[in-house]
Amino acid sequence: MKPILLGIPGLSYSSFMKCNPRFLMMLFSSTFRGVVVNKELNYHPTPAWLSILQMEYVKTDQFLTNVPELKLAKLTNSVLINIPITNPTYGEVNLPYNNSLSTSEEIEKVKKAIFEYIDDYPVIVSVNAIDRILLNDGKESKCEIYKVIDGFVKEVINKVEDFILFSPYGEPKENGIREQYGIYLASVPRPNEHDTVKLPEIGKLFLGLVGR
Repeated sequence: MKPILLGIPGLSYSSFMKCNPRFLMMLFSSTFRGVVVNKELNYHPTPAWLSILQMEYVKTDQFLTNVPELKLAKLTNSVLINIPITNPTYGEVNLPYNNSLSTSEEIEKVKKAIFEYIDDYPVIVSVNAIDRILLNDGKESKCEIYKVIDGFVKEVINKVEDFILFSPYGEPKENGIREQYGIYLASVPRPNEHDTVKLPEIGKLFLGLVGR
């Protein structure tokens, strides 16, 4: 299996105790961990993901209509799946960034694509249910979403040797504002043990993971 870079916008340490996602809690206690900081950008998924894929900060406040060459994908020969830099999302899975799909429906489409490619290619993938459903007042509760995502993460991580699992920001709050801190759980340590993880650093870490 090749390495996977798995982003989950909206995933927040602040909900771990409330929702108790068991596998994520196990990863927290058994892998390299840290805090992703997103102070420089607004809390839209496009600049967050572009800053990772280009390995430098990119500022924008909307989904793209024309996608530039993505440096990280090119350098790692990765397959992109469900990346929220366009709406519908970009890559092998294209889904609307609203609450029209349940968490389970998104997960099944994303999981199928991951397992189609992960044997032969590094995979860069986003699971957007927390952010898009809570942001758009969906019917699923936060802990229901966490439960489905936790099972998905367990199934995927148990099939790969190397991974970076992160959220580029925390939960969406009122008026579309998200928490500025996200999570970092990985098989590779963060660049500085005593510092937060910056968005471009995530891309550089994945580049190193694929190349080692």
